[in-house]
Amino acid sequence: IKDVYPDGDAWEKCLVEERVPYVTALYKEILRYYTVIPMSLPRRSISDISYNGVIIPAGTLFYMNAFAGDYDENHFIDPYTFNPERYLGDVDGTPHFAYGAGSRMCAGSHLANRELFTFFIRLISAFRILEPNDSKYAAIVDAMEATKCHTSLVAEPKSFKCRFEPRNRKLLESWLETSRQRAENDEYSIRD
Repeated sequence: IKDVYPDGDAWEKCLVEERVPYVTALYKEILRYYTVIPMSLPRRSISDISYNGVIIPAGTLFYMNAFAGDYDENHFIDPYTFNPERYLGDVDGTPHFAYGAGSRMCAGSHLANRELFTFFIRLISAFRILEPNDSKYAAIVDAMEATKCHTSLVAEPKSFKCRFEPRNRKLLESWLETSRQRAENDEYSIRD
């Protein structure tokens, strides 16, 4: 972040540009590794489908197992390791299945990605994220172990704690004040 924004202006510039590849790789790997909706909403086939010599009749319900796709060793090298670097450089194919796939993929994925980029740029620029003082509250890294209920439609993480230490309190206060003023002046709204 400091290489791309040496003047400390990432707080504002990240709203209009996505120029830090590692942060993009970070949110993609988070979406892959911690698949929030492990099973997609159901889809119904509109015609007969032949698959491996078997006819699947029209009207059959399908569920995409996004979690299985995100951990498929044929698609991801060492899928059980959290590794944002897998998204740096030329990456072919679907980066992950957190938004679904194909024509029924989440229509808001591009907006969600921009929001994630902005969030992580601002969070990382503003704070050092530290482990809790008491290790019994530390986050669990393993995606399956970290999930509170394995039968839920949505993967909810078990509770954990961390500490946020401002990197530069004065600069953070300035960023927050600028954001507050922009909100008060309605600078964030869409106009004709």
